[in-house]
Order: sequence, then structure tokens, then C-alpha cells
Amino acid sequence: MGVSTGLNRAARGGYAARGVVYVIVGALAVLAAIGAGQAENTRGALRELLNQPFGSVLLVVVGIGLFAFAGWRFIQAIGDPDGAGTDAKGLLVRVGHFASGLIHVGLAVFAISVVFSLSAGSGDGGGGDPTSGWLSWLFGHEWGRYIALALACIPIGIGVAHIYKAYKAGFEKYLRPGYNKAGVVKPVCRFALVARGVVFIVIGILALYGGGIYEASDAPGMEDALAWIQGLPFGWLALLAIGLGLIAFAIYAFVEAIFRRIGIEKAGV
Repeated sequence: MGVSTGLNRAARGGYAARGVVYVIVGALAVLAAIGAGQAENTRGALRELLNQPFGSVLLVVVGIGLFAFAGWRFIQAIGDPDGAGTDAKGLLVRVGHFASGLIHVGLAVFAISVVFSLSAGSGDGGGGDPTSGWLSWLFGHEWGRYIALALACIPIGIGVAHIYKAYKAGFEKYLRPGYNKAGVVKPVCRFALVARGVVFIVIGILALYGGGIYEASDAPGMEDALAWIQGLPFGWLALLAIGLGLIAFAIYAFVEAIFRRIGIEKAGV
């Protein structure tokens, strides 16, 4: 097996691992919506996985998969196999891939550390979500609060980009023909992107609103966004829809694991 083939399989395994995480996040959100549990962030989902039969083995496998996904993100950022280019839009996409890589490295390290009891966090609060990690650090500095307010716009931008990608079905150009033979996968992927986009937008709004309120230990993350959605009028319905959307995002990740055009060779690897 050549290097390119190995990296291709690793990237696909990474997408699958990402899907596993979002199945759990979405399922917990659905259970919270119907009053049978509590919504969690991605780290909470990994802890939940540990409680399942053979949870330690599953968590190690998912952790390795998340490392693989992070590696693929770095390849996307540096080698540009997707052809994003070097104009302003392309560089922004590639920077986003690099940031995603860092976030998934953090998730992977967390997954492995939980198995070996190196992390004793309880999972409470939004600070356990890697989405909020950079905000937490900035909120811990006086000058950082002003920068954090500006950077809080980033999740909003990511969320809007997700929704636009859903509207334009921009994900299709990265998928091989035949992914939508049954005619249901495309709308599921669109629904998935809208749901995740809404979560990002809520995180950004909470960060903007709480720029002078949040401390380093409780910067807003996915768990806070889901709790805020649940607190709306008819919030249980909204949370149910978002939870189903996050499960749909897991399906989208599994679709990418099978049909994604990886193009390792184009990255010069």
C-alpha cells in the first residue's frame, strides 16, 4: 500500500470518526429535547462513548480517527488538494481548514486522555468545547476581551457559510457521482449544514453578547448554544430539529467518508 493510498484511507477514517462524534451529540440533543437527558458538546459526546460496551476501545479508535481527520485538514490547508487557491476566499478556506485541524487534534488528545484517565473534567459548562477554547483564552486577558469580541464574529461567519453551502449544494463538487442515487442524501446533507450553521451562529451571538460577561472558564460553546436554543419559546421543538440536524451532519460525514474526492496526489504528498 502506497503512501497516497494510506493517507486516503486515513482521511476517510477521519470523516467516519467525525460522524461517530456527531451521532452522539445529535442523539443527546434529541433526548434533551424530549426531556430524557442533557445536551452535550463534542467532548461530552466522547465521554458518553466511554460509557458504552467496549467504550475504551471505541474511544481509542475514534481518537485515532480524529487525529487522521486533523492530518487531512492540515493537508487541505497546506497542500490544497481541493484547489481552493491563493486568492482571499481561497486563503480564508485554507485557514479554516488549519483551524479545524487544530480543533480536531484537541478532540483527539482529549479522547485518548479520557481512556488513560489523564483528563478528569466533568463536562459541565461550555469551556469543555474546543469551539470555545480560543475564546476562553482571550477572555482571560483584559485586552483580549476586545479581540474576543471581534473574533466572536468568526463562528457567525462559519455558520452563514454553512447555510450558504447548503443552499448552493456546494458540497456536491467534492463528492463522487452516485452519492445521491436514492435521492434523499442531498437534502439530508443540506439539512445537516443548516443545523450546524445555526449552532455556530448562536455560539457567535452568545460570545458577542457575553464579551464582557464570560470568564476564561465558561466562554460559550456548543453546549451553551444548545441550551440557549432549548430555552426559546417552543425551544424543545427547535432543539429537536437541531438534534436531528446534527445526526444528519453525522450522516453527511459518513457520506464524505465513502464518496469524498480526497485527491492526496494533488497535494504533492
